[in-house]
Amino acid sequence: MPASPLVSAPSCPCCVFLLGGGLFLPLNDGVGSNCGEGVKSASSADHSLSAHVIDPREAWTRISSATHGKSNASGRKILLVDTHGHPHLQREVQYAHQADLALGNGSVVSLTCAVTPSDWNDALEYASRSPLILPALGIHPWNLVDVMADGIEIHDNCEDINLEKCIDWDWLTDLETLLSRHPRLLVGEIGLCKKARFVRYYPKEKGGQAAALRLQRLVFTKQLELAAKYSRPVTKREREGTLKRRRRAFPPAIAMHSFTGTAHHVNEILAFERALLSQGEETGNSGGKRPRFTTNRQRNECPIDHSEPLPCEDYAKAQDILFYFGFSHSVNHLMCTSEKARRRAAEAVRSVPSERLLVESDVHASIDVTLGTAGAVAYAAYVRGERIEDLAERSVDNGLRFLSTLGSITSS
Repeated sequence: MPASPLVSAPSCPCCVFLLGGGLFLPLNDGVGSNCGEGVKSASSADHSLSAHVIDPREAWTRISSATHGKSNASGRKILLVDTHGHPHLQREVQYAHQADLALGNGSVVSLTCAVTPSDWNDALEYASRSPLILPALGIHPWNLVDVMADGIEIHDNCEDINLEKCIDWDWLTDLETLLSRHPRLLVGEIGLCKKARFVRYYPKEKGGQAAALRLQRLVFTKQLELAAKYSRPVTKREREGTLKRRRRAFPPAIAMHSFTGTAHHVNEILAFERALLSQGEETGNSGGKRPRFTTNRQRNECPIDHSEPLPCEDYAKAQDILFYFGFSHSVNHLMCTSEKARRRAAEAVRSVPSERLLVESDVHASIDVTLGTAGAVAYAAYVRGERIEDLAERSVDNGLRFLSTLGSITSS
């Protein structure tokens, strides 16, 4: 089958979908790839890996022809679960064309993630079109400029109590209101990023990069606390460095979006989780152990939509998994253009326990959701040495289990 008309990957995964400015970092801003050092353009790099990873369209053909899939209440089979994307933006098309509009209709569960308050209503409206679409709202670390207060001058030593004055916190009240009104709402995309333009160009007279990173942590922490308070899963970037152990409640589940760390980082995160949950065993929920499901209904019904529940399994396992690892075709495959970066990325994918592996489209147009997710399956299956059909089936189980941590939903 001929290759799909993919857009050439830019030099930085932070702007993988930006072709006109506005949301992500500019294409020529001198930022290296998440996937490794010595980034080369996609046209000049050694594409030995690309020669083996099956094209997203062919991958979807194999997935849709397979016998796997879990039927929901309407008898439709769920063939893919996309745990991260921004399709509500309806921007640049990367994978598909008009002939693909019907791909995956009724067989793909997807998550659409907003990244700034002005984006939130669009994500909610888009998700309201189908019970198979879930919304997530948050403030991405690249978008902190959107919530900064006007006319605030801070000249102190970057103390949090002073930096809080730099932020207009109305968005936090709005986010909590929306979480209370929409039980199907997740939190994301959130995180920390040292290479965000906001950090690199934050004025020196206001504390420079040190102050900008503290501001990121303030905003990130507030969102994480809301997710814990309302027991909502979180989708986030992983570029926050060493995880700090905090003896407080965590969200029920955290998906590490387009994970580009190493196998060592995977093991560090899992060790952190073990230590955190061990603390929870000793100190109770206030020490970090997540709420447990308490009703039979919560154990036997998937909380995607009350009128049309999806076929979730392994609720007991969901209680014991805090961190999931998501991988996308666009960032983890297309953006890794050096052989060293690809080897490190493949080692990371292989090191993720099978029950924690998620796939993501990470696309910016609804037409791309199916092929973007199928491409992620094709990439992960190749580097893990598995059949595409098998990995697709496992990723559906994992994705539904991750989403099941929302709890029992009685309204939307």
